[in-house]
Amino acid sequence: MMLYPPCPEPPGRARRGPAGDRDVTDCSTPSPATRGPAVAVIGAGAAGLAAARRLAGTCAVTVFDKARGPGGRLAHRRREGFAFDFGAPFFTARDPRFTAELARLRAAGIVTPWACRFAEIEAAAITHRRDWGDTPAHYVSIGRMSRLTAHWAEGLDIRQNCRITALHPAPAGWTLESEAGERFGPFAFVVLALPAPQAAALLPETSMLRATAASARMQGAFSLMLGLAAPLDPGFDAALVRDGVLSWISLCAARPGHEGGPGLVAISRNSWADDHLEDDPATIRAAMLDALAACLGETLAPVHLDLHRWRYANAPAVAGRPRLIDAANRLALCGDWTAQGKVEAAYLSGLETAEAVLARLAAS
Repeated sequence: MMLYPPCPEPPGRARRGPAGDRDVTDCSTPSPATRGPAVAVIGAGAAGLAAARRLAGTCAVTVFDKARGPGGRLAHRRREGFAFDFGAPFFTARDPRFTAELARLRAAGIVTPWACRFAEIEAAAITHRRDWGDTPAHYVSIGRMSRLTAHWAEGLDIRQNCRITALHPAPAGWTLESEAGERFGPFAFVVLALPAPQAAALLPETSMLRATAASARMQGAFSLMLGLAAPLDPGFDAALVRDGVLSWISLCAARPGHEGGPGLVAISRNSWADDHLEDDPATIRAAMLDALAACLGETLAPVHLDLHRWRYANAPAVAGRPRLIDAANRLALCGDWTAQGKVEAAYLSGLETAEAVLARLAAS
C-alpha cells in the first residue's frame, strides 16, 4: 500500500544525460510566463518559500522538499479527531519587511494576533501572568500553523516527497539527484534552505559554504501532543516554562480557528532534548508527562498521545551574519539558523539570500 503520494511528475522534459547518467528532468527551460535562469530551492519551510517567492518573478524556480507538504517547523498534525500545532507556536515581527508581509497576510485572513492568557512557570509554580495584546503582537496562522506556508507556496512549482541527496556539477550549473534516483536540472543556481547539518552534507568540498554550515550549532526538541477526553483549564492558554524538562505548554483549543478535540502541546527544553535525543520514545514520553503533571498540578490521562522528535529544532542567536552565497560555485544558503532561530529570521534570511542570488545572476 502506498502511504504517501509519489513525487509529482515534473513539467520539464526528460533528456538523456552524459553516458552512464540517468535521465535528467530538464528544468533549464522556463515556461513562457517566466523568462529567466533556472534556480532550485531545496527546502519548503519559511526560508525556502520566502526565497522562492522573491526569485519567481525573475527566474524559473523549482522547490524540492522531502515532506508531504510545505511548512518545515510551522507544523500541524491531525490524529483521531485531534489537531496539533506542534512546531513553532507563534511568531513576532520587528523588521519592517516582515511587518509589511504580516499586514498583507492579516488582510487576507491567513494570520491573526493571538490574544491568549499567558503565564510563566518556574519551579512548578506560576510566577507571572499577563494577557497578550497587540504590543508586541504574537501571531499565529488561523486554523493551523501550516496555513501560512501553504499560502506562501501557492503558485510555486514544488516537488513534495522528493528528498535531494546529491548535487552534481553540470556545464550549465548543477543537476540534483533525489533519493529515488531521479535527476533534475540543470540549474543556474541552487539555494539550500535546510538545517545546517543537512546543508553541509549536500554542499561540495569546493564551496566555502560547507564550512559555514558544518560549524553551525543546532539544537533538538521534542513535541508531546496530548488528546484529552474533556477540556482542561489550568488558568492559562500558553505558558513559558523557565526550568526543567519543558520549555512551552499550550492548549490547542485556545488557538484562533482551532478545529478538533481538546488537546495540549508540550515542547521540551532544547538542552534537555540534546541530552536525550536518542533515548527510547517511551522514556521521553514518560519524562515529559511527569514534568507536565508537575507544572499543571495534576496528572493527565490522555486518550491520544503522540511524540515528535525535532533533531534540528532551532539555533542559538549568533553574533553577526555568516556569508550565505558562494558566487563562484553558484550556491547559496538560507534558514533561521543563520540568524536568530525564529520564523521572522527564516523569512528574512530567504528574502536576503534571494536578493543576493538575483544580484549575482544580473551581474553575469
